Amino acid sequence: MRTSHSAETSFPLDMDDILQLAGRTPLQALASAYAARLAAIRARADSMELADIGEQIAVLERICLRDGGRRPFGGADDE
Repeated sequence: MRTSHSAETSFPLDMDDILQLAGRTPLQALASAYAARLAAIRARADSMELADIGEQIAVLERICLRDGGRRPFGGADDE
């Protein structure tokens, strides 16, 4: 049975889609993902949710290491 608390901490949308629509940089998204992980830990989220956030963090870390994480997702190259 789901409680209203666990429904608040779920992430049903694809993170890449959200970031692209928001025009956020990978580095900004990574900072938000770290904050989401801390919030999930404080909320005593289940291991599945923590693993999902951890996977998102890992993807964002790889993106940031590859291109510096400063260019918005889906944005044109301004350099």
